[in-house]
Amino acid sequence: METEQQELPIDMNSEDQVLAQAESLADSDQWQEAASLLKKLNQVKALSVKTLGKLAFYYSQAGDYDGAISLYKNLSQQQPSQAKWFYYLGFQYQQKEKWPEAIASYQKSFDLAPKWPLPSLRLGDAYQEVEELEKALEIYRQGIKSYLELPANWRNEINKSTYRKLCSKTVRLLLNKQNRSPNELEEAIKLGQESVMVDPNEADNWYRLGCVLLEANRVDEALDNLQKGETVNPKKEYICHKIAQAYLKKDNHDQALKAYERIPQHNRVPYILHGMAQCHMAKGESIEAARKLYQAIQREPQKFYHYWDFAIAVISLGAKDQAIEALEKANQLFQQDYAKDYRKALEKLEEVKRTLPPGKRISFDEPSKNTGMKKFGTVTKYNDERGFGFIKDSVDGNKVFFHISRVEGRVVPQVGARIRYICEVGEKGLQAAKVWLLGDK
Repeated sequence: METEQQELPIDMNSEDQVLAQAESLADSDQWQEAASLLKKLNQVKALSVKTLGKLAFYYSQAGDYDGAISLYKNLSQQQPSQAKWFYYLGFQYQQKEKWPEAIASYQKSFDLAPKWPLPSLRLGDAYQEVEELEKALEIYRQGIKSYLELPANWRNEINKSTYRKLCSKTVRLLLNKQNRSPNELEEAIKLGQESVMVDPNEADNWYRLGCVLLEANRVDEALDNLQKGETVNPKKEYICHKIAQAYLKKDNHDQALKAYERIPQHNRVPYILHGMAQCHMAKGESIEAARKLYQAIQREPQKFYHYWDFAIAVISLGAKDQAIEALEKANQLFQQDYAKDYRKALEKLEEVKRTLPPGKRISFDEPSKNTGMKKFGTVTKYNDERGFGFIKDSVDGNKVFFHISRVEGRVVPQVGARIRYICEVGEKGLQAAKVWLLGDK
């Protein structure tokens, strides 16, 4: 008895007192403990709707979605006209990725409260998960319409945030839509403008608006918005990429390359390298273009377009055999993706075989400039998630950046590992052009 009194120093007959204790636990993020307390009370007496709602919420926060589903089902039966219970039920199904059940629950919530924007946001998301994109688009549009019909005093921060998300998600769907009409492009521009007005401190809002304007060939406006996005968050490489693409549309290849060069070496993922290659090709720098495309192929070997552009670059360098190999690979990968021949590659292949004289193979394994002799060092830091780290040189103690793509065999190095490397000077300082791991000695 004494132990029980220590565990439950409250009157279990007083629902208000137990609820207050549970809320105190919840305030400290002790969701499981709060749920256990109300569950024990529920075994003693029937709980009110208010307390059952709290218990369901605590179950959800503790990750017990099945327990939450059972209670929200009960609550939706007790109060079938209350949209919130169906919304919360849908959310539990969403966490369990039971999309048909989530859609049915969110739809019921939406039907009961059509002017509440949140169910339309979640319902649209659920339709996206099952790849019913037109249905998702329809629901997002209904949610936007509902928000705009709200009285001014109902447009609180929560509803405003939901509205921004509805606009952003609609823009994204319209951007990815294959058979988009001119009216839908104009719709995307207006919604993108709404997003930046609602939340100008979110870089992605400026980015999406810039993307849509670029699609509409309003290049200067696109560039202005993309640069605002970069100002808000200069670390997002995809914004720099889109800025560079805008400059390429203006045939300003130098500015495009400068935009790409603002991206740190370790963030130059394949599509960034491909974009840099576009700039070098436009400037007539075929060897640099081929080198960047070679790096993109090393990191992303299943994309046919890397091989196609690599072939175009090495053709201009007279590397016939490498061009033939790249074109054949481009066609093979295109067949895998689209179940048909890549006719453009096959036509170019026949042209190369017929007209290009034999030439030497070009090595792209060594850096193009600032290459030093082989040196030795120790790995002092490695970020496994981002694929880069640093080397301390054994002789001069210099700190040298390296990326996993430059490590022989892409073997993940351990901190303290001894390595041999080739040092070069990159845009951000010393970096390793090639890294070999050495055995312990």
